[in-house]
Amino acid sequence: MAVQIGIIVVLAIAGVFIWRAASGFFRTLLEGEAETGEEEAQRPSEPIEPVGPVGPDGLVVLFADRFVDRAPEGKMVSPRLRCYAPLTEEELDPQHWAQQILYATLVDLHEKGCIDLRVVDRPATLMPPFPQKTWEVQLCQIGPMPEAPISDVLAVAFGLLRRSAQRRNDYDENERHWVTLDALIEQALKTMRQEMTFWERSGVFGDIRQYVEAALIAQGYLIEPERPTWLDRMRAKRPVPHEEGVRRLEAEADRLEARLKKFRAEKGGNLLPEAPRESEALRNVDTALLCPAEDAPDIPLDEVLRLSIYETLMAIRQLEPSGDAGV
Repeated sequence: MAVQIGIIVVLAIAGVFIWRAASGFFRTLLEGEAETGEEEAQRPSEPIEPVGPVGPDGLVVLFADRFVDRAPEGKMVSPRLRCYAPLTEEELDPQHWAQQILYATLVDLHEKGCIDLRVVDRPATLMPPFPQKTWEVQLCQIGPMPEAPISDVLAVAFGLLRRSAQRRNDYDENERHWVTLDALIEQALKTMRQEMTFWERSGVFGDIRQYVEAALIAQGYLIEPERPTWLDRMRAKRPVPHEEGVRRLEAEADRLEARLKKFRAEKGGNLLPEAPRESEALRNVDTALLCPAEDAPDIPLDEVLRLSIYETLMAIRQLEPSGDAGV
């Protein structure tokens, strides 16, 4: 009996030493792999020479420091939702960034004769962010769409909504097919998300921006850091700019900035309240714009677009399963 007990004690002690040695070996191995993975994750992949034209959506992403409001101070934002200007590394407002991508694209399509817009009356929806708004903007495609990420998905959305109307027998080939802006953006967002994995999604604001970033990465204007492990692939992407290639687009960014300013000057009425940030101005918009009197003049096209884009994105955001949705 004593011999058996002694053998058991020896085996137990040996097991402890073996377990400690094995756990130390694997811990060292995993730590080394994690450090290597972290180093590789921070190292950008080999850059390629940028190719192809960049549309207004891509210019708003690459030169975001010119077009997008800075992030609001003091607001708690999930690290996954934070976004930064590629060239200056300034933290930007993700909501305003998404708005500007859509705004620049729609202004460009309207000026090129690809789409037409109209404002029609509607009953108040009593839903945020503008429960008392009594009008909506509708769009129709009247020409071929230029190649660019957002233009492409809008063209797909127009086609899908057209086929849906045909199935409902609500389509006349001899007349323009008008769709509401919110239906168009929602359908375009569904199309974007079909090309994104679950882990790449970060809400409507981030998804619109990252969809354009993915196209810029494919063209070589942005360089995506390596993601060698599954943990790295779950982390938010922080592509870095191909400095030389992006700088060659500065003249195009200048022209886009001038076009948007000209559109706002010619098609706007300066009817939004004064505010340091555009999202704040849209949140505090005058009721007279949302529910105009019958004898009131038409709302300027610039305000129509900006209010409608803001309303649509905020309505989508309110429905998303996020802890800070609607904050």
